[in-house]
Parts: sequence; structure tokens; C-alpha cells
Amino acid sequence: MCQASLRELALFIDPERAPALLTHHEARFGTSDAVASLTALLAAAFPAFEPLVESQPELFAALVREGWQAPRDREELVARLRTTALDGDDGEDARARLRRAVAYEKVRIAARELLPSELGGAAIDVTAREISDLAEAAIEVALLEAVHHASSRFGEARTARGEPSRFVVLGMGKLGGRELNVGSDIDLVYVYDTDDGVRDDAEAPSLHEYWVHVARRLTETLDGVGEEGRIFRTDLRLRPEGSRGPLAISHPAMERYYETFGRVWERAALVRARPSAGSLELGEEVLRDLSSFVYARRVDPSIASEILRVHDRARVELCVDPARDLKLGPGGIREAELFAQTLQLIFGGIEPSLRTPSALEAFARLGASKRIEPSEAAEIDRSYRLLRRIEHRIQWATGLQTHELPREEVALQRLARSLGYEAYADLDQALREARKCIGEAFGSLAPKRSAPASRWDEVLSRLDGEEEDAALVPALSTALRRNVGPDLARNLRRLARRPDDLLGVKTRETFPELASTLFSALAEAADVEQAARFLRTWMTRLRIPTAYIRPLGENPRALRRLVGVFGASAFLGEVLANRPELGEAAIFSRSIPTPELAVQRIEDEIAALSPEEAADPDAFVGALRRAAWLGTFEVAFADLAGEIEMRDVFATLSALADATLDRVTRFVMEGEVRGIAILAIGKLGSYELGFGSDLDVVFVFDPDAAPPGTSPDDFFARRAQRIIRLVSSPHADGPGYALDTRLRPSGSHGLLVTSLPSFARYHQASEAGSARPRVLSSGAAWERQALVRARFCAGDPELGAAAMRVAESAAYEREAPDPHEMHRLRTRMERELGREKAGRYDLKYGKGGLADIEFAVQFLQMRNGRDIRVRTTETWRAIEALESGGHLRPDHARAFRDGYVLLRQLEQRIRIVHGSSAHFFDEEAEGLVPLARRMGLGDGDQAAAVDELIARYREVTERVRAAYLEVLGLPG
Repeated sequence: MCQASLRELALFIDPERAPALLTHHEARFGTSDAVASLTALLAAAFPAFEPLVESQPELFAALVREGWQAPRDREELVARLRTTALDGDDGEDARARLRRAVAYEKVRIAARELLPSELGGAAIDVTAREISDLAEAAIEVALLEAVHHASSRFGEARTARGEPSRFVVLGMGKLGGRELNVGSDIDLVYVYDTDDGVRDDAEAPSLHEYWVHVARRLTETLDGVGEEGRIFRTDLRLRPEGSRGPLAISHPAMERYYETFGRVWERAALVRARPSAGSLELGEEVLRDLSSFVYARRVDPSIASEILRVHDRARVELCVDPARDLKLGPGGIREAELFAQTLQLIFGGIEPSLRTPSALEAFARLGASKRIEPSEAAEIDRSYRLLRRIEHRIQWATGLQTHELPREEVALQRLARSLGYEAYADLDQALREARKCIGEAFGSLAPKRSAPASRWDEVLSRLDGEEEDAALVPALSTALRRNVGPDLARNLRRLARRPDDLLGVKTRETFPELASTLFSALAEAADVEQAARFLRTWMTRLRIPTAYIRPLGENPRALRRLVGVFGASAFLGEVLANRPELGEAAIFSRSIPTPELAVQRIEDEIAALSPEEAADPDAFVGALRRAAWLGTFEVAFADLAGEIEMRDVFATLSALADATLDRVTRFVMEGEVRGIAILAIGKLGSYELGFGSDLDVVFVFDPDAAPPGTSPDDFFARRAQRIIRLVSSPHADGPGYALDTRLRPSGSHGLLVTSLPSFARYHQASEAGSARPRVLSSGAAWERQALVRARFCAGDPELGAAAMRVAESAAYEREAPDPHEMHRLRTRMERELGREKAGRYDLKYGKGGLADIEFAVQFLQMRNGRDIRVRTTETWRAIEALESGGHLRPDHARAFRDGYVLLRQLEQRIRIVHGSSAHFFDEEAEGLVPLARRMGLGDGDQAAAVDELIARYREVTERVRAAYLEVLGLPG
């Protein structure tokens, strides 16, 4: 050993500090002692060593005494560490001895790497291999201690065949490639042979429990911190399911996981896997069985895109200063390693020679196989070695797990000289060239890659991380551009717990656009937290949730409309969450709901019944309810997704109700519908049925159609009662319709069914038939007004046509109602039913509400009824006909149209959002914000949305009231 050379090297590396260090160490160890020169050199190059020299001088003395030039392989290191650590008491004393022994070997390797070859130094690949061997030796010895501890407590672990159970530690990453650096974590995966074990008694642990116990103790030994520091930081997140997965996993379970959930980045990680400790034979079996997962038998260039995406996310999440970061920055160590791993994944399935866990070997083999040019392989190799040498120097010097170049000029100069450069400028030039070489190679994997960073990248990174849910909230608030709470973060994390969950990493790899589609839909949702809550509940309650992942991933429209409905409607959200199977047809329907399709759904359900089921009331009603319920769901989904107009919503819902009444009437009449007809009144009569609306109907019968010897009143009343019961009674397959028959002659005091002659007499209209009326006549203006919206909807068509002649005659062929009497009735409704007060608005009965529009329009229809064009049950068609016929001023028509659209839309939104039949809203109500957003107001600003809704409501209803009064000729 040349002591002078050590002194000269110390003075070259740090000319400012070295003289004082030499003086201090020579005073302590003696001027002729090589220990002084070595410790001064190490302290000059690596300041982090100085406290160690002061506290443990004997360590360096032993190093000089034993020498450091000769490398030590894994077997020798295992023997040394085992003798040092396990020859004595177990427990913490053994762990402390192991930590001291490992620290000594790290100092020895540091000296070998620092010194030039003529002084016994070694190249970076040699020292990296020695650090890896040291780590494996430490793992082996710590595993022996952990197994000894477990077996002394539980006995030996045995399989069901009576053989000793086996356990292997797989080294991943740089440890797997035998290219570990001193500051690295060691990435480990713990695998045991089988879950099929034998237990001596009920208290004995299962094989899984046994090996988890061993794995936990092993990790504590390796990662535990004592006075001597720690052996190696240990990272177990590369195991199946990451930090959420079991600490140790059986060989079969590991295979199942990768076959089912394996992702591209996990394939890339397994490229660098190698058995490191324990049963190396088991490790080889595991990796052999996983090779078909890692290396596909076909060339798949798309792998590169996924590797690039994962790397970009890691850089965004972990890289603070890319220009100084040697690992994650552009042209850094990670890019060199991923360049090799990507090409290994792409071509390794058809070219087994490329399969090696070592990056340095991979560069050489890629060049030899001509997958890259040999000259390029050599240049990448040189660049990678330089980066690794710099990385090692920084970590030795700081004692930290860092990959960043130092900021201080003196530290940069010291770094350069420790590597043999005269000045940092020379090292900087070499470093720039190396990073340029690696960056160009890595960039060549995807030369057209220019996709901008997604606004959701940080959310996804944190979603995959280990932070508390609260850590997600700021990222979510920024990305969604609104303030959100921890509940949203909690629900989204639940959707990403497993790789195959809706937001799981495996799902996102398979469907790259799914996450951005989902988050964009959440950003647009009326209530983002409600949407996420129902989405999570729905996915949780699905019998086979994974069966829905692919359809949602392949159909962005379905995903957007699902999220939109969950965010808009608590009512539909609750129903779908509690009965998830009901929503399948609505969610994935590719057609826009129409009245024709709705009726066809009912016909198809009925046709699918067997003859026995078709005759069974329960089965028959079940088919009707399924069809009507799913049809309603489809309409609601399309409505909330903005895919259909409000008129189409009402028309389709009315068609569903019509078809239901028609099929039930035929069922009750056993196919012969002669003699009974159902007239639709109100919203059903005007084809304006909304969500949750009652069905206003009138039953009319022909006495002559009753069977001989029966009372026509009783016969048809029983049939009507059964129709009502089948249409409205509860059923497991869905709710029915509530039928309201109070608009029949004499209201609730009259008979449930009315004969055609009695119907005519009551409304003072002529119709052939019986000479004697069965009810008193009335013909009150409000009853005639109700007939403006009457139409035949089910039963005997000839009877229905005759009844409609009576209704039209009563409504249109007599004098118009007295406007003052109409207004008196309207005012009473406003006072007794509307009950408006400051800040509380009634859409239907309030001032300027729907009743104002309907009363004014129906008054004009009755006054001008001899003009056949105005005879329509539909309010908006009536407005158009009255305007085109010159019976309604254009400004009044515009006020009524605007009011009808706004008020009916609000009415439906209240029902579909809150699942309530209410037709009022309150300025102070909590649900006003999602209601306003569901109306498309406010452009994301909650306060603006509510203010705009209230202002719009007031403006429209004021115009409606003014038009109503003018139409009726009443003072303002």
C-alpha cells in the first residue's frame, strides 16, 4: 500500500480540507500509520464518513489490517455475517452485530470504489455487484434468524405432503440486477411454496400466517434502525397488489395474480427479478412459471407507450428538480434502465437471450442481437456507468439516499476530483453528453410522443400512493376546479383499491382513456361527491363488478351518462345502488328512447312469458313492471345526459303508461276489450306525463256489452277495480302507477265507472243510448275545462271514440267559461295549494306557475273551439295553434312557451334529482345548488348557479302572470 499516494489523492480531492484532516488523523493514529491516510482520504472525499471515523476508529483500523483489495463474493459474505451475527445470543444483540458487520463491509466497498485500480480500487460494476452480494448475504442471515425464531415458537413449517415448506426472497430492481448502490432501497418480494400445509393443532398458524410472521421479522431486522444505523432500507411495494397485498404470497397465488391482474409495469419489474435468499430453487421455479407473463410470444411495440406513461407519472410525482436529478431527470439512470427493459419486454418473448436482470448485460445483449446498434449499446453502457459512478459518489459523500447533484460549488468540485476530473466543468461536460445519449435512446422508443400532461395526472399519482385520503383533496379540488371534501377522496380510493377495480391500475392500463373520462364526467356532475358515492356503492353491490368494467371502458358515453345520473339524481342513484341489475339496459343502451321503442319493450317482455306465466297475474304484472321501470330508467338517463328534448321525455313516458293500461285492460278482459274504455285526462291526456306523475283517468262503459244476467255497473266496476289494482299495487319487479279517478263525473262521490249515456248527460252533450242518466248532470266550467286534455288511451276503441265525441262537444261546442269565475278558481288554488311565501316558490300553483299557463291556454281553446286547429290535448301544440290562428298574441305565446319549458323542466328535475313529487323549491334549501347545476346554470360557480336560477324563475313567472291576466281580460 502506498501511504503517500493516499495522502496525495486526499489533497487532490479536497485541497482546502485535506491538510487539516491529515494533521488531525495523523495526530490520532500516528504519522506512519496507513489508517491516518485512509481515514483522511475517506473523510475528504466523503464528508459523511467523518463522524464514523471519530466514533468507530477500530472499524478503519481493521480495514487496513485486513486489506480491501480482494473482492468478496456472496458465499464468503454470508459466512462472515453468519459467524458475526448468529454465533451468540438471539434477538436484538444478533441484529446489532449484523448491522455492525454490514457497516464494516460498506466502508470496505466505499474504499474500493474511491481508490484507483493501482491502489486496490474497483470499477463501478464490481462495487455495485459487491453491494448487491452484501445485501443478499444480509438478507440470507436475517432470514435464517427469522426462521429460527418462528420454528422455535411454532415448529417447522411443513406442507400437506409432510415436506419442509420453502420460502424465497426475490430481489427486484437494482438488487435483482446485482447493480445495487449503497443508498438504494432493496426491493423485495417474499414468496413461499404453497398454502396447502399441515397444522399440528388448531392453535398452530397456517403456512401463510407462518411465512408472514417470518417476513415481518425479516423486514424488521433489515430495516430496523439502531446505534449502528440500519442494514438496508427495505421496499416491499413491488409485491402483488403493492402495499395493499399480503406481506408474503404463495407461488400459486402469485401466478393467479399476474395472470389476472398483471400490468405492464409489473412485467417490467419482473424483468429484473432474481432469487436473492432462501430457497433459490423455489425462486427459479417461480420466475420460470412467470416467464410467459413477462415475455409475450409476440412483438408488442405498444408496451413502450405504457412504460413511458408510467415513467412520466413517476417524474411528476417524485422528481423535484429534473436538471439535477440523476435518476429521474431527463437522460437519467431510470431512462437507461427502462430503455433496456422495454426492449427486453418487446423482443424477449421471441429472443430468450435478451432475458437478463442486469441493465449492463442487457445493453450488451441488445447490441449483440442487433436490436440496437452495437456502437449505440457501447455508448449507452459508458453513459450509464458514469451516471452510476456519480450517483455512488454523491451517496457516499452525503450518507443520504439522494440522486441529486449538490448545489454548493465546493461539493461539486470535490465530486469531480473524486472521479478523477481536474474540475467540475470537465465532469459537467461528460455528464451532459451522457444524459444526451441516454435521453435520445429513451426518446426513440416513442418518437412521436407529444401528448400534453393530463390535468388528472397528479390525482392518479396520489390515488396510487399511500397517503391518507385527505392528501388527495387538494389535488382533486385543483383538477375538478371546485372545492371538494374528504368523502370524495375516500370513495375514489375505494374505486382503485384493486388493480381490476374501475379506477384500478390494471383497468387504467387496459383502457387508458377511462380515468380521464370518469374524472371529466365528475367535473361536469351536478353533485360530484354524490356521483362518486353512488358510483362506489353501485360497483360494490354488483354481483360481478368486473363484468361491467370492459363495457364502461369501451363505451365512454355509457360511463359519462352513468356518472351524470348519479351526480344529478339522488332518487335514481338510490334505486340503482339498491338494485344494480336494473340499470344495465339503461346504462349501456346505444339507442335514444322513443315512444315506439318503449312500447316495443313492453311487447317483448310480455311475449317472453310462457303461456302459464302469461295467464298468471303476478308474472304478467312483473313483466309489465320490468319493462316500464327499465323504460323509465332509459328516459331518465337520456334526459339527464341531455340526449333527448323534454317533449320526447313526456311523450315516451306517456307511451309507457298507455301501453301498460292497454295490456292490463286486455288481461283483465281476457283479450276481449269490448264494452270498456279508459280516457286519459291531465298530464297523461296531454302526452306530458312526467317522472312520478299520477295517471288521471276516467272509466267509461257500454251497458249493452255486459254479460247477460249481470249488472253492467257491477260487472264493469269490478273490472275497473282489478285494472287499478294490477296497475298500481306494489310488486318486486318495480313500482306501479298511482291512478287518480277523481275527475270522473261527480268526482269521488260518483261511480267508479260511468256509462256512455250517463257521461253524455253529465256533461250536457248528446249521444245515442239510454234515455235515463245514471248520474246527475253538471257541466261545470272547470269540468268542461278538464276535458280539453281528455283522450282515449286504452280499451274498446269504438267506445273510446264515442266518449271522445262527448268530451269534445262539452269542451269546445259551448260558450266559453266566465273568465272571472276561472280566475276565482285559479286564485283559490294559488292561495290554498300554492301557499307561496318569501323565498318559497310553487311551480304548479304559485303566481305565474304552470296553472296560469294551462288556464289561459285552455280558456282560449274553449273560446275558439270551433276552430278545429286548436283542438289538441298538448299544451305546447295548443300554444302554437292559437298563435298561428290569430287567437293568441305572439308576446303572450312567447311568455307561455318560455314559462312552460322552464317550469316543466324544473318540475322534472326536482322529481328526478330528489325522488320527490314536490313541485316547489326554497331559496334556502340545500338541494338548490345541484338543482341549479342540473338546469345547466352557473357554469360551475355554485353561488352564480343559484342566483341565476332564482332570477330566471322570477323573470319568467312575472311575464307568465302578466300574459295570463291579459288573456283573461282581467286587470293587472
